[in-house]
Parts: sequence; structure tokens; C-alpha cells
Amino acid sequence: MSDATAVHRARRCVAAEREAVADRKAALEAFEERVRDVPATTPALAAGQQQGAATTMATVAGPSGSAPTPGERCVTVREAFAETIRPHSTADIAAEESLAETIAAELTEDIAVALAAETGWTPALKRAVLEEIADRKREATAFRETLDDERRSLEAASDEIDEIVAWLQATADESLLQCDFDALRAKHDRLERYRDRLETLTSERQARLTDSTNRYGTGGTSRRSVVVSFYSELPVRYPLLSTATRLYGICEDCQRTIRAHLARRV
Repeated sequence: MSDATAVHRARRCVAAEREAVADRKAALEAFEERVRDVPATTPALAAGQQQGAATTMATVAGPSGSAPTPGERCVTVREAFAETIRPHSTADIAAEESLAETIAAELTEDIAVALAAETGWTPALKRAVLEEIADRKREATAFRETLDDERRSLEAASDEIDEIVAWLQATADESLLQCDFDALRAKHDRLERYRDRLETLTSERQARLTDSTNRYGTGGTSRRSVVVSFYSELPVRYPLLSTATRLYGICEDCQRTIRAHLARRV
């Protein structure tokens, strides 16, 4: 893919974001699987029940082969989080962040406190962790859908922009003095059509940015705020609008030059 315009560079940003979201969702699924494998017990579990559950608990048993304590199960869950989700959660954070802080950011502060206290890996705590994972997975899916929509928008815009850029480049070295009246008029009309298309593209894009990311109705996150986050590493916040506006101005300047030549031919 060429980097000729900001739109083409934006497409690279979206592709990178889609890959990152796919990796994050895979990490969430891996963490979810490991959490399900850690058996939970209530504080009042009788000694006989503990003995009966020993076989099930063997999957997370310590080096000695004995069933892990409730506190050890919390450690197991924290370690699983650190190995799966944390690398993706802290990838864009410059400052150091403790494991507890990352867990709080991803799974709520209450869960972070409960896991750090190591007082017990209870069914309620396990259920709460799994529910938060499910929420993060839904968010990742929604974010992926927004990225897919953005990718389609950029691809469609690229087709329009590539055509205009290619024509401008192909005619850049042509001498207008060698063109007759009809040829000049044809160029002027073509540029007018390009300006109309760029104006439509800009209007549609601006309208699209005011939409919500909630596909089921009102609410959700402003698409503008989400889209801007995609392009934080680019020199422009709105690459499609920036490119369309710049091309519109170039077409307008070219028309002005052609009109001056047309006036001399009348």
C-alpha cells in the first residue's frame, strides 16, 4: 500500500489496530480458559468435601501434589492474568503500573483487592472475574466492528482519492498553452466534478463522525473520539478530511489557472 496521502497512512494505522485487537481478544480467551480451570470453594466447605474435591483440584496442585489453598488459587489467577492480558493492557502505557493496578483497570478494583488479599477463590469471585472477562470480550468485538467499518470507509475514500491524485499527477507537466479551448474546458469540467466528489466525501465523513459506535441505537461512544484515537501517531487527527480538503484546494487552484487561460481564448 502506498503512503502517498494521509489516508493511505491511516489505513496502515487501522490495520495495526485490528491486529492488536485480535491479539487482545485471544489473550482474553486464554485467560478465561485458565480461570475456568481453577476450582472455587466456599469458606465454609467442610473438610470431608475438601477431601472429595482433591482430584478435581489436582490440575492446579502445588509441587508437593497437595491441593492448593484458597490463597494459592488467587495467586494462580493473578499469574494467569499477568501472562495473558497484562502485556496487551500495558503496551501503550509509558509509566510503570503494578499488577494490582492493571487488574483493577481491567477487572474492577474490587476484584483486584480480592485477588491480592488471597483470602479465598470463592464461586462468587470466580463468577465475577468471568463476567468481567465476558464484558471485555464484548468490548473487543465492538471495537473490532468499528475498525472494520473504518477500514471500509478508508478503502472507499482511497478509490476516489487515488483517481484524483493520479489524474493530477498525469497532467501536472502538460502545458496549458498547447491546449485548445475545448481541451481546457474539459479539464475545467473534470476538476469541477472532482471538487463535487470531494465535497460529498467530506460531508459524508463529517456526518459519519457524529454517529455513535452503538449499532443498536443511541448511546455508546462518539465515533469521532474513537476514530481520533486510531491516528494518534499521525501528524493529522483527521487524515481523510485533511486529504480531501487539501485535494479540494489543489483542484480549485488548477481551475483558477485554467479559467485564466480560457479568458484569453475568448
